Amino acid sequence: MPPIAKTTPMSDRQLHLLSASRMPTSYPLQLSADETAAWIHGYMALWHPAALAGASQPPQASVSYDHDTPRPGAVYCTPRGPHLFQPDDWRNRVEVSGAHVFDAAPTRAETVGNMLTALREKGETSPLLDAPADMVRLFFGLGYGYLVLDNLFEAADHTRLLDAGAFWADVSAATEAATKNDPSYREHLKLAAEKLQQAREQLHSQKMHWVDFVQLDPTNLTAAWPESLAAGLPVCICASGEVFEQLAEQAPERFAELKAKFLPDLPTAVDLCCGAYREREDALMPAESQWWNLQAARGTVRKLFAAETLVYARKTSAFHPQLPGWLQHLGYKHAVLISRDGAMIPTLRSTAVNWPGPDGKSIDSFCREPLPANDPLTFFNIVYHMHQATSMDSAPTVAFVHKGEPAFDSYHDLLALGELCPVFGEFINLSRYFTDATSGDYIGTQPADEFFNDYLDDRVTNQKRTGPVSGFSRHLRLRRRLDSAYTLAALHRSVTPNPGEEETRLLSELAAVETDIETEGVNMQTSGGRESPVEAENRGLTSPARLESLETAWAKKLAARLQTRSADGQPGYLIFNPCGFTRRVALEIPGFRGMIAVADPVKAAEYTGDMARLVVEVPSLGFAWIPRTGNATAPKQRIKLADGLTVRNEFFECDVDSTTGGIRSFRDMRTRQTRFGQQLVFNPGSKMVARDISITNNGTALGEIVSTGELINDRDEVLATFRQRYRAWLGRPVLELRIELDVKHEPTGYPWHAFYATRMGWRDERAVLFRGVNGANTQTGVTRPVSPDYLEVRLGAERSFIFTGGLPFIQRHGNRMADVILVPEGEQARTFDLLLATDRDIPMQTAAGWVSPSPVVETDKGPPHFGTSGWLAHVDMPSLIVTALQPCAASDGSNRAIAIRMMESAGFGGAAELRFARDPSQASSVDGEGRSLQPLTMTGDAVQLEFSAGETLRVKLEWE
Repeated sequence: MPPIAKTTPMSDRQLHLLSASRMPTSYPLQLSADETAAWIHGYMALWHPAALAGASQPPQASVSYDHDTPRPGAVYCTPRGPHLFQPDDWRNRVEVSGAHVFDAAPTRAETVGNMLTALREKGETSPLLDAPADMVRLFFGLGYGYLVLDNLFEAADHTRLLDAGAFWADVSAATEAATKNDPSYREHLKLAAEKLQQAREQLHSQKMHWVDFVQLDPTNLTAAWPESLAAGLPVCICASGEVFEQLAEQAPERFAELKAKFLPDLPTAVDLCCGAYREREDALMPAESQWWNLQAARGTVRKLFAAETLVYARKTSAFHPQLPGWLQHLGYKHAVLISRDGAMIPTLRSTAVNWPGPDGKSIDSFCREPLPANDPLTFFNIVYHMHQATSMDSAPTVAFVHKGEPAFDSYHDLLALGELCPVFGEFINLSRYFTDATSGDYIGTQPADEFFNDYLDDRVTNQKRTGPVSGFSRHLRLRRRLDSAYTLAALHRSVTPNPGEEETRLLSELAAVETDIETEGVNMQTSGGRESPVEAENRGLTSPARLESLETAWAKKLAARLQTRSADGQPGYLIFNPCGFTRRVALEIPGFRGMIAVADPVKAAEYTGDMARLVVEVPSLGFAWIPRTGNATAPKQRIKLADGLTVRNEFFECDVDSTTGGIRSFRDMRTRQTRFGQQLVFNPGSKMVARDISITNNGTALGEIVSTGELINDRDEVLATFRQRYRAWLGRPVLELRIELDVKHEPTGYPWHAFYATRMGWRDERAVLFRGVNGANTQTGVTRPVSPDYLEVRLGAERSFIFTGGLPFIQRHGNRMADVILVPEGEQARTFDLLLATDRDIPMQTAAGWVSPSPVVETDKGPPHFGTSGWLAHVDMPSLIVTALQPCAASDGSNRAIAIRMMESAGFGGAAELRFARDPSQASSVDGEGRSLQPLTMTGDAVQLEFSAGETLRVKLEWE
């Protein structure tokens, strides 16, 4: 720094930090934490008023060559780290000249103590040696501001514009006032700070924003809040809803400090950034599970703080293309688009962006990686970060993050400087930030390949989960069973006036089960299906059983309502379809007496002993009734469903390889072109060898072949034994593939390299891959096209599908193969199910329908008086996938209400009509939390819907 001319009659004391290092301006410098801290503390100690007394210029960072001969009365600091050459007797020269020297230390208190000791040893008795901490912190704040501003001019290669003489006059006056304990020292410091601000504004006139994040650590909830919260400055508190609950329970005093910042009907400077009730692997979970997590997060914040959370932020990344629209749907206004766990997200250079989803809805997102407030390197490199912000950002921004550790002293210096004058701008929360700052980039709709959350490695390597893969499949089926139970309850309410106490009780129990299942998520403990019910009961895992019981209860209530006017003495089954599209359901019903005719809704039937195998067509959100007894003639076989090594139906053929026991050719019956081949593999290397292949069923409804064998290595050692079951049902265009493994050699190591998998191959490397991503069909070119729904191989007009049923981890192997990972390290499940299909127009229907239950109720009455099958609700647009149908609170003047949520899955906007068996009296569009958006037009018995591509829409329907 250049010397500043003496403007007041003071002595010629000079203050120097002797170091080869300088605050970096063009690139961040990496030093050890102790060296960096000592450098900063050494310089800041020179701004103590006791050191400033009698000084002729601000403290300087100088090279030791210029001070081989110490100046009388000067104060020198020697920090840790690399030193330039000094004479061997330099310390003696300091002593002889009457100068002062002290050593910097990694802590501020020790460094200042060393400085004060050095002054006292030379006989100084100034009252400033005992200056109060509140006074000293303001001098330190001004000193840090001077240091940063001087280096900002250096970074910009700009002439220094500070009015040096006037600035130092104010500092000198403040020092004199402090010597007399005159409170006017503060006013002099403010004047000096204002001169720093004027110089900074000439360098860069735009206001700089400082954002302060606090990331709550659930293992350190008693850590003190940062100084900014106590000072009333804007702060962004980031935590999951669960962690906020833990804070209230485990650290009530700290929770009370935070809650005190929220006063009724008054604005607050604190943003509660809560993007999940529980941190989990949401990006690969069902859409309804993701919405539950978002809604539970907002509900928890509302309950604890009587405030709203408007900012989406998470510690565990769960980003995907549909998120902006979903956040708007649930009431969020802003998002923090930062990967804090190494997940891949789009490369964004601006601090603030407008992030749109495929449905056209967008959300303002903050993208600047916050700097750790406890790290001295943050404040040593602060000039570099500020210069980058002013040079690159439309709204220059620097962000800090506190993670439970005390902030470095320079953070407090910045706050002290801010008390004097906003030299470098002001702290701001995100709610205000997006009002003041304009988005730097419009990034456009981001493809799914731009996002990747490596949940597999995290679950295997870090979390040591026992179901790193199967947990997703298990949870998907539980979620769909939950949705099924809610759908039955909603359909019952739509046709039943005046809901009673029993319905209220059942809904309350269902909500409690939903909370249990969603709180466990994909981490519900399991032993891969080998655990006894007693063991499960002892460990308290009763949620799936309770869910099944509640689903049965609602199915029986709906059946009773539909059969109010049915004839007695006609035993049968009512089969319900909780999906918003027609399904052909494959049923295996034991204890069936007699044979029933193959006529609508029965599409195929076969009987073996007292076992009936049926394919029944059930309308969307509707029912089908079939008799329980009959005396029809046995159905004739229209097609040989299992023959030699082939299973087939009217849609496809599947040849089993006699050598491996895998799929030799899966092909459609129209073109007879092979779509897939399949083998089981152990990565890094194995060979699949069949020991037996046999036809286990060849009937009029089901063809089934089972292959058994071994996976062996290059030394013919058995790695695992397998059993693969291939099923083809008449009338169903999907091949069911069940894989059972008995692992002898457990995989260990990196889960993307060491695993058991089913390897699917296709015939042409020119094929293009698509995958299901939260309901959307998305082209993909990445090596790991993860999807819990399906992988599509498209070649010209051919569309071939692998439906994974919640097994999300897929890895390409070359240009014509992909592995669906089944067993990495730690996986305990040994049974896995997949589907293969061809030419599905709406693949999400197949993906959702396959994992959805079809509740069956045994009745003693005949079919409902209006027919053997029918729908109770109907959407006439196949691409609108109904994800949820639930009872909800009715408005004043209405008797009952339900809400339906739909997701457009084909990528095209349009119009649709929604109907119910009983016409609703009114309908309105609502958001994810039930707030009315606009009334909807009803034309006759139809509710008119308009939707955009990829949109999620929710409709509330009410009956008088």
